Amino acid sequence: MPARASESSFPARREFTLNRVLAAPRALVFRAFIEPERMKQWWAPPGFHILSCALDLREGGAWRMRIQSDETGAIQTEVGSYREISEPERLVFTHAWVRRDGSLTPTTLVTVTFAERGEGTEVRFTQSDFHSPEFCRSHEAGWNSSLEQLTKYAPRL
Repeated sequence: MPARASESSFPARREFTLNRVLAAPRALVFRAFIEPERMKQWWAPPGFHILSCALDLREGGAWRMRIQSDETGAIQTEVGSYREISEPERLVFTHAWVRRDGSLTPTTLVTVTFAERGEGTEVRFTQSDFHSPEFCRSHEAGWNSSLEQLTKYAPRL
């Protein structure tokens, strides 16, 4: 009987990629990632809403988002900076959470590509450079739910 590989024998995942095909033109889907009013419709995971969104939309520019739990009222802040803005094909930015003491969690890198697929748009969302597999899995679950919300919102773009 062949030996079964245990999960620990595989390298720990430090990145993930999610794909969605949205029923909206590429230019509008790209705008949903860079316009605060559109971002408020989908960015925060279910059970949260966006309190504020500040974007300095240029390469090297900073972004800051505050989200609030609908259940507990807890506020979380996420921050980053733009590394690449190639509208409407590609968006690259850093991402970190602000801890209660004001320090940041380790920074990750997000790369989003937008490809025309007929009358719709394929979004490929990759987040990498995680410091732990657990943090990676947590972000994957959060972004998966947010991208599901974007998929539902896309026809109204």
